Amino acid sequence: MLHTRQDLMNLAKASYIPLLERAARRYESNEIYLVIDHVGYECTRIEELFRPLWGIAPFLSESDFKITVSGKPIHVCDFITKIILEGTASDSPRRFDRNVTDDTRVSFANQCITEIAAYLVAVHFAKEVLWEPLSAAQKDQIAGWIHQTAMIALKKSWPNNHYWYPVMSIEILRELGYWDPEAEPYLQEAYKALEELYVGNGWYCDGKEFGRFDYYEAWAHQTYTLLWILIADKAAPDYAERCERYKRRTEAYLRLYTHYFDADGGLPAYGRSLSYRFAAVSVFGLAALVGCDMDLGLAKSIILRNIDYFFTQSLPTEDGCFSPGYLYPSMRFAENYASDGATCCYTEGFMCLLAGEDHPLWTAEVKPLHIEKGDYLIECPVEKLDFLLQGEKDYGGVTLFNNAIHYFQTRNYAFNDMCGYYSKFCYNSRAGFALSTRDKPSFDNMITLSTPDKSMTSLRGKIYTVSSTKELLISYHIPFSNDPETRITTWTLPLSKGYHVRIHKVELARPYEIREGGFCIGVTDDSWRYENGRLCYGNAVSSIRVVSDTESKFELQKIHPGMHNLRPMAYYPTWKTKELPKGSYIFATTVFFSTDKIPQEEPRVTLSGNTVTVGFAGKNQTVSV
Repeated sequence: MLHTRQDLMNLAKASYIPLLERAARRYESNEIYLVIDHVGYECTRIEELFRPLWGIAPFLSESDFKITVSGKPIHVCDFITKIILEGTASDSPRRFDRNVTDDTRVSFANQCITEIAAYLVAVHFAKEVLWEPLSAAQKDQIAGWIHQTAMIALKKSWPNNHYWYPVMSIEILRELGYWDPEAEPYLQEAYKALEELYVGNGWYCDGKEFGRFDYYEAWAHQTYTLLWILIADKAAPDYAERCERYKRRTEAYLRLYTHYFDADGGLPAYGRSLSYRFAAVSVFGLAALVGCDMDLGLAKSIILRNIDYFFTQSLPTEDGCFSPGYLYPSMRFAENYASDGATCCYTEGFMCLLAGEDHPLWTAEVKPLHIEKGDYLIECPVEKLDFLLQGEKDYGGVTLFNNAIHYFQTRNYAFNDMCGYYSKFCYNSRAGFALSTRDKPSFDNMITLSTPDKSMTSLRGKIYTVSSTKELLISYHIPFSNDPETRITTWTLPLSKGYHVRIHKVELARPYEIREGGFCIGVTDDSWRYENGRLCYGNAVSSIRVVSDTESKFELQKIHPGMHNLRPMAYYPTWKTKELPKGSYIFATTVFFSTDKIPQEEPRVTLSGNTVTVGFAGKNQTVSV
């Protein structure tokens, strides 16, 4: 368990060695990568070389910070300098853009500057060892190449958080004495575009279309606005105002975000880029560095526990490096932009070490996490996000109840199983979730329809929000786009003690079989037990019950191996009907998950016509469907 900054320093430094040695080995041998960034091979190589540099600055001045390259020890600073000089020299066979064509130049520049920004951040915080020893000619070479690439990316940036990378690069180059006045209007356009992504209460949308609110939020916009405060030109006319604006937004964001974390440091993962792991806590260290008004003891606890969670809960790898996946290597969790090197974004979490041993972040007494102080159920304050966070330390940990927080708000996206990433009814810190494959749909925490010939199975995709309160979430979705008259409307009632109830009105325009799944349980051996809708493994219990006028039966589902974020194999309980004819049907499903206590009382669910009554913990709730 990590307890102090020194504990984290030791862990971080030790984890960098295999990471950098792997990158060096592949670089020196010109190895062909097998997990490729969609932009191309060169960007894949650059990712592995430079993404580790986000959090590396605190170690670069240590004389023993060395790696072995081609059988010889070399200081990490010397290795970094070697690759940046080789990559930016006009006559180098290793020049980064040696194979770039006119067709690929803009995409290359955008992705390349994403990685080179990490190098410049390391330079900014460790100039004395990474920049000052260079000759004037070497500095000019590096700065000239980076500036040219950054300007291409700035002028034609991908319209989301990617604006931050050329912005940070140009701002750091300015500080190093390489300022091009022609960059100013493009910088202002970038700042304007980034500002347009702000939606209130501390939250940003990662793209022009409303709807990208996920694992990205904390480590992208929140982290990069705080980095900007540390690296930008403090003499700029709008610096002070922008600085305060960013700090106030982060403070607002953290008031909710601190509730995401379970007692062991885990959180209900959802959305893309899960492989970036504890990059999600980078915001806390930087918020402390810039002086945000926050509980530093709580921030310290979250940082240490979340990073410890990934190092202690992850299944070991052969080379000691985190690969695409979440708690174990799983290439099926790699999006089209996620190479082996892309995973190294997790080193953003180490930026908290920029705060020295005597910084208030590290001298503060650790505080209990919110979930350790008592159960909670809170709403996201942003209009249209429509999700709840529930914390129950003695039962299911932290659960995110999802009424609209996904990637499908205005149009559909189809890389990987986006329904699995974004559209389940809920996501849990201890249960995790599963993705689908070509021949194995994963409908844990989903309701699904199957055609009579079993050739098509639906997933909960685009969600249409009807109403969202702490007591009741209402939404509907269209299971098949080629059958718009078939609709499923769902009323979700968060209860307590590991329970919630989902009421479905299923309106079928043609015959389908209906199934619904509960929470997954990830396993590492075959000792699980299942009977009649109740799955047990160790102390974990996942169960599902259904009340309906329609006959159904229970069934155990297993995921396709490697498609669960926490463990290589997982199971979940389900109920299913036989093939039902066209018509309207009501199902009231009680879902339970716990890794600790089992309450004696169960919810009492009754169905009378179109009215469902749920009684639990001395309270009755009635829903008319």
